[in-house]
Amino acid sequence: MKRGSIVVDTSTSDPNSTLALADELEAIGVTLVDAPLGRSPKEAWEGKLDTMVGCDAETFARIKPVLETWAGRIVHIGTTGDGHKMKLINNFISLGYGALYAEALTLAKKVGIEPARFDSVIRGSRMDCQFYQTYMQYVLERDRDAHKFALRNGLKDMCYLDAMATQAGIANPLSNAVKNSYALAVNTGRGEDYIPMLSDVIAELNDTSLEPAE
Repeated sequence: MKRGSIVVDTSTSDPNSTLALADELEAIGVTLVDAPLGRSPKEAWEGKLDTMVGCDAETFARIKPVLETWAGRIVHIGTTGDGHKMKLINNFISLGYGALYAEALTLAKKVGIEPARFDSVIRGSRMDCQFYQTYMQYVLERDRDAHKFALRNGLKDMCYLDAMATQAGIANPLSNAVKNSYALAVNTGRGEDYIPMLSDVIAELNDTSLEPAE
């Protein structure tokens, strides 16, 4: 690898390893940029992904034209490592939604409120969002491909977030609860299922089903 090269890492990674790798590359004159991605496979095909970029301002100016070829929304979030840090926080929020919806839907069903009636209240309200809509596209329509992100990847990201929280020295009871929901799903053999299917796992563990009636 030539001195002066720039490596752009678009994965979701542990920021601690990102910073360690950045130091190693800097020693040989190479710059590491963390630019993890957001949104879904649909936006990936369209070249409209979100990316949150960690690097210095000069490097960002150099690589921005390249980022614009595949990203629709580009946010220079800060210095090296900040992209991966923000991506984990972003995923904590979205994966937290996934765990929250699963438990809320299960509770609703157990007290006699079917998913369709649940949806009639949430959809279009202040609680609605694109994440909710694709999640419920699976719950209501059983569309497996509506929200393609594996439960095992959700667990991986929550483990990275837990490590980051430990390094920061904060108490993180909510993210640990979210992590455990995904660990439960993965450890019952559902790791290759997608995020909305967590709702089925939680429902089944509570002796009910969210599948629409025939």
